[in-house]
Amino acid sequence: MKHIPLENLRALVTVTDLQSYTLAGEHLGRSQPAISLQIKRLEEQLDSVLVERHGNKFKLTAAGQDLYQAARQILGLHDQLLSRFTTDSVSGQVRLGIPSEFATALLPRILGQFSSSYPQISLEVTSGLSRDLRLGASRGQFDIILTVAEQAPADAVKVKEDALIWVAGRSDYQWPQQLPLVVAAEGCIYRRRALQALKQSATAHRIAYTNSDLTGISAALKSDLGITVLAKSSLPADLVELKNTELPALGTVGIYIERHTQRPNPAAEHLLAYLQDYLNPTS
Repeated sequence: MKHIPLENLRALVTVTDLQSYTLAGEHLGRSQPAISLQIKRLEEQLDSVLVERHGNKFKLTAAGQDLYQAARQILGLHDQLLSRFTTDSVSGQVRLGIPSEFATALLPRILGQFSSSYPQISLEVTSGLSRDLRLGASRGQFDIILTVAEQAPADAVKVKEDALIWVAGRSDYQWPQQLPLVVAAEGCIYRRRALQALKQSATAHRIAYTNSDLTGISAALKSDLGITVLAKSSLPADLVELKNTELPALGTVGIYIERHTQRPNPAAEHLLAYLQDYLNPTS
């Protein structure tokens, strides 16, 4: 009887979630060629092309999308079963705060896998600007927050150093004499870094559109209202990094996890470890 190895399904799901063969290999403890080989074996076994690669980018084919959705369900059930019989059952509620750009681009997949693996843990997720998340945490509204910062917040764990990039709705975007910016409200680290870099490089610019929600910013970019700045790992699949020598370098920012539980919370500790493992698989 033929069967599909679970490790091959996990390789496909992890590559898709992390958008990187290298990061998937680090997370699964395998080399990048080994991950590629696992996906190739899936394609051979199913006689279907699952992944299309274009340089450093890749996307799932229609067959790959179908398999990805099914694989997530299979792996979720497998992990639930394994957890039930091999570890003490962990239950409880975790209040998590995440930056809006990560809520859209990265964490839904990760949190979906966590919820499948730990169905007895109730997640309450709120997205917003990093500064608002810290304010909410100071008021006892969150157990864990993920934040983006230029300097380490007190008692925070740095999980990633991320490059800041210019982002547009299309790769061939051209702008008039003044560079139009699509940014969040004042207090946003991306807005501040963009304005600093453009001022230092004496690049003429103007703020064309302000919206603190990534959905609104994405819509503006797709309408060619301007460009914005994001952390590279939070780049949505429907937007592109704008590589243009006329644009100044933006440097990097740190991504941090902050624990704000007031009393022991095993569910929160499970989530914290899970996020650390996914965001920085080499830690």
